[in-house]
Amino acid sequence: MTRSSTLTLLLASALAFPVLAQPPQGGPHGDGHHAAGRLDFLSGYLALSDSQKQQAQAFFSAAEAARESTRGQIEAAREALQTAVKSNAPNPVIDQRAASIAALEGQALALSAKAQRDFYQILTPEQRTKLDTLQARRGPRGHHP
Repeated sequence: MTRSSTLTLLLASALAFPVLAQPPQGGPHGDGHHAAGRLDFLSGYLALSDSQKQQAQAFFSAAEAARESTRGQIEAAREALQTAVKSNAPNPVIDQRAASIAALEGQALALSAKAQRDFYQILTPEQRTKLDTLQARRGPRGHHP
């Protein structure tokens, strides 16, 4: 992977929100309705201002695209690992392919946390408290405990 494509992936992945991205009852995945559902939920739940809605819309639209891009890259890396396993590749090849998967997932996780931080910063103290309460109820991975 070139430095340019890695940087592009990192920037695009920055807007993935694992906890914020989930409406309370789940919702459709992999289509444009998911981002709209997130925004509708957060807008109502947190009483976002018009400015906050616009910023959140940009975040969620980019996150949806980043998720698709990252998902494809991780899937391709997993297929490459399985090919190495089935072809009896030496340990260093398997280690490298597994490390590639881990690096992609790690970058996405780090950038997602940064994006969550950025979204959190546009919230008022009252909105932060509401979001903190929601996240505590949903657990560390965005699911109900």
